[in-house]
Amino acid sequence: MALRQWAADTNKDLLWLHVAQHIATAEQFWLQLHDALSSHLGLPNMPPDDPDFSVSPISHLTALLKDATPFTLILEDFHWVQGTGVAHGLLRLLKSAPELSNVITARSALAIEQAQISGYLDLRAVGPTQLQFSPEEALEFHAGTVLEPISNQLNERLLGKPTLHKAARRASEEPRQPTVDFADDVIHKVSAVMHREIVASLDQWMDEEVGAFMAATLNLMHFDLDLVRVVAPDGDVAAYILLMEEIGFLESRDSSGTTLYEYPTVFKDILSTLLSTGISACRSATLAAAAAHEFDRESYLPAFVYALDNNDFRLGSSVLVRSGLDLLFDPTQEFSAALKKIPNTQIVKYPLLALTLGVIYIADKRTRFKGLEYFALALTSSKLQGKSLPPEEKLAVNLAQAVSLRLTGQFKLAAASARSGLKDLAELPLTDRDQLGIFESIALGHWGLSLLFVGDFSAATRALHLAVSTGERFGSRQATFFATALLAYRYAVDGDLQTAAKYAEVAQATQPDMPAVELYQQTPLNMALALIELGKLNPDAAATHLDKVISETSTSEFWGQLRVIESRIELLRGHAGMAAGRLELALLNKKELPALNPVDANEVAVVRAELLMAGGNATGAQSALSKLPAKSVARTVAQARVRLGMGRPGEVVELLGGPLRFTSLRQALEAQILLTVARLHLQPAALVRADIERISSSISVLENQWPLVMLSEPDLHLLLMSAQELGVPWPHADVLPRGLLPHALSMITLTPRERSILGTLVETGDRAEIARLHFVSVNTVKSQLRSLYKKLGVASREEALLIAHQEHLLKP
Repeated sequence: MALRQWAADTNKDLLWLHVAQHIATAEQFWLQLHDALSSHLGLPNMPPDDPDFSVSPISHLTALLKDATPFTLILEDFHWVQGTGVAHGLLRLLKSAPELSNVITARSALAIEQAQISGYLDLRAVGPTQLQFSPEEALEFHAGTVLEPISNQLNERLLGKPTLHKAARRASEEPRQPTVDFADDVIHKVSAVMHREIVASLDQWMDEEVGAFMAATLNLMHFDLDLVRVVAPDGDVAAYILLMEEIGFLESRDSSGTTLYEYPTVFKDILSTLLSTGISACRSATLAAAAAHEFDRESYLPAFVYALDNNDFRLGSSVLVRSGLDLLFDPTQEFSAALKKIPNTQIVKYPLLALTLGVIYIADKRTRFKGLEYFALALTSSKLQGKSLPPEEKLAVNLAQAVSLRLTGQFKLAAASARSGLKDLAELPLTDRDQLGIFESIALGHWGLSLLFVGDFSAATRALHLAVSTGERFGSRQATFFATALLAYRYAVDGDLQTAAKYAEVAQATQPDMPAVELYQQTPLNMALALIELGKLNPDAAATHLDKVISETSTSEFWGQLRVIESRIELLRGHAGMAAGRLELALLNKKELPALNPVDANEVAVVRAELLMAGGNATGAQSALSKLPAKSVARTVAQARVRLGMGRPGEVVELLGGPLRFTSLRQALEAQILLTVARLHLQPAALVRADIERISSSISVLENQWPLVMLSEPDLHLLLMSAQELGVPWPHADVLPRGLLPHALSMITLTPRERSILGTLVETGDRAEIARLHFVSVNTVKSQLRSLYKKLGVASREEALLIAHQEHLLKP
């Protein structure tokens, strides 16, 4: 046989132990093993002198093996061993006794169970990890039975334990509950069997102290020795843990060098029922002590869960603050599950908890509106708070207010709240700010974003720089990364791509390599990188960065800028029509998307005009610009671009010649370019030399060629030839795009029928009435209106009449 052949070939010191068929209990097995080990080690073959050997044999056997010459134990016919905890005990023995190099059993866990059913005795050597079912073994064990389709599900819930799988086989033969899921029904019946077995064996292992230990620890998610000594200070807790492990009620795992223990679900449910009175009696005290202990040692997830389980929502809010909101990125979902259990009657008192729950819901477009409800609840909650709050809570309230206002579309109020928060923070004593830790950096980052969305770049920059320095001081790579990425985004939107590239490089170097950095946090950096590549007129590289986050357009508050970048990439590729279609489709679903911030709203209107200009439609472009505020600089600059494309340089000079308050460096550069080209049409180049030099210098310093893209080829040629004639160096002139715009934009020319329909629209918008007046069918009117609206670049009667008035289309 393979086992015998291996034994003959190996040079290992071997101890063979044939498990006798009469072995019926775990105690008898451990006694037989004790005798075999004593004989192998040359010790007197005497019964163990430890009175607790039957309860805790592993520690005794470990001591017996201490300093022995290493050897290998071979167990034959292990399948005769009955009773719980033997397989787990063997694993513990391997871990605690290095002298015992391996355990080789006569058959795997699967083979052991098959032997008990079929009597098939084909021996094979296996390692200790095979004392539990793998998914494949579970499937093989249940093959041909009604449990085969749910074998993997059962294996997960039965912890891979063969004895429980065997119980499941027996349970599946009992009458099934028709209204209960089959797997749940089987697990319930297995639990009932285990419940009876545990009750029958209680007297063998549980006394009052063990019962108190279990009542306390069953309230916990998991625990280590330090935590147990806090919640159950009486008794020898190390011995109780060892006992629970040997019985099989506790499982252990290593976590950063610390051993954590937890009750498997199947046993936890049974034990919780048996000890319900004791658990209830100590529950509040246990959870309070556990929450405080985990909070003090910065184990924030269990601290948060214990605090909320104990209805201590104020402590839960404090835990969230001290964690720097890192709990939002908990991959186990335990954080969100605990948060979702808070009743609204309580969450309305704690704005940060309401805000966090809103963030969780809004990340999924299926629950976005539920997220908005919680943001509204956070706003209500923030207004209910008193003014004499501790610094930590005051900062949390302000952050909840600013973010909630922003995510509900109240951008100016959000920015005002951010400014108020920055003022309050500056007035805090340094000792109080030290207590805020990472949370301060997170708050500063979100205040900066709120200010960016209203175009207050100066205040946003101050907040974001503070966020970076605070994140670095408290060692939060995640907070530092997000704030640095926002700085890169801030400069990219402003048009200073050289500075944006520097911050993007720093952000990439500090980006944590962890799942917690979710797509939302990566979006500003990838948008900045895409804008940098657009400034180099490299659409393919820009698309590479945008592809990583374009899926965010359904849920992200950045969706407007994402669509703007996408449109400009396609425009640069020469696909203006495709870009226009995508953008219009996105705007049709605008009500289902997050609110569009003022900066991005302006950018969307401008890019719509750019796409229409690329199609030669000056009328449609002007219609798109009518969505902008009448006196906004963005509208003035964009209108000047349309006028220049239509060959009206005098109107451009009139629009841009006076003092204007530009909102970004890119906007100022675009205006300078348009005004300079218009003047070149009207006067000699020598008279505008200073302006050409200023443009060349700005493009070089900002490393941004994009402002030249929306010039027609003749206008671009005029500017470059003038610079060459004047000896003004021009950066990267060889990469400038050609032919994106028609040589000259044209106004809309209407057919007599379209002009007649348009004239009727002045009097009525009723299609039936229009059809009667023109002696055509209603369907014909619908078709003619669609054609007219498309030509005008509008979507409604009101917009059509506005364009008709602006372009004098109603005059005979």
